[in-house]
Formats: sequence, structure tokens, C-alpha cells
Amino acid sequence: MAESHVVTRLVAKRAELAGLIDHHRKEIERIGDDLRHVDATIKVFAPDMNLRTVRAKEHRRRNSYFAPGEGPRTILGALRIAGQPLTTREVTERAMAERGIELTPERIDAMQKSIAIIIKKLLGKKLIRIVAVDKNGMRS
Repeated sequence: MAESHVVTRLVAKRAELAGLIDHHRKEIERIGDDLRHVDATIKVFAPDMNLRTVRAKEHRRRNSYFAPGEGPRTILGALRIAGQPLTTREVTERAMAERGIELTPERIDAMQKSIAIIIKKLLGKKLIRIVAVDKNGMRS
């Protein structure tokens, strides 16, 4: 016979997942209604427009590692403390250590992608510069 506490937890998890499905179905219906209203309004102003040619904009998830504005501060702080050029990987490892995030290969890759994007923005604003590029990554 199955352990009652195991069955109880599984039933609770099933109820949670079923609730999430119901919630998201309702959200999809609401968003679909909003889309139909926007389409109708577009047709009022541009009746000849073919709405099928309008491509859906990709939904991007917010960065879960940094709050807004925190990424650039973290990167600039790491560079300032180091006092020397660092690779993107070194900046990533310092940022993860500062936040107490376990250094697994998957997490390092995900965080490094986020940091690389932020570094490109900092380069564009001329807040940092690349001093060398090696096989392991740029040094800023």
C-alpha cells in the first residue's frame, strides 16, 4: 500500500498544477479578447490592412539574476574592485559568488549570457572598453 503522506503530497501537487492550467487558460482567453479588440480598432483606421502579415513579437523573460539597473552596477563594481581587465567569465563567476549562486555549468552559461548582453550595452555607452580578446572571451 502506498505511503499516505506521499499520496497526500502528490494530490496537492496535482491540484496545484490543475489550478495553474485553469489560470493560464483564463489568461489566454482574456488576452485573446484584447487582441480581437485591437484588431477591430486597427480595421476602423486601416480597413485594407492584412493583419495576418503582422508578426507576433517574441515574449522575453525578464532576467532573473539582476533587478533593473543592478547588472551594470555589478559589472562595473567587479571591474573597479579587480583593478585590471577581466574576462566575461571572470565577471560572471564574481557576480555569482557575490550572490551566493552555485557555480554549475548550466548556471554559469545562463548568467554569462546575461552579463555579455549587459557588457555590450555598457560598451555602447562607452562606460567600459575591450582591451583584448582571447580565445576564452573578451577582457573589458
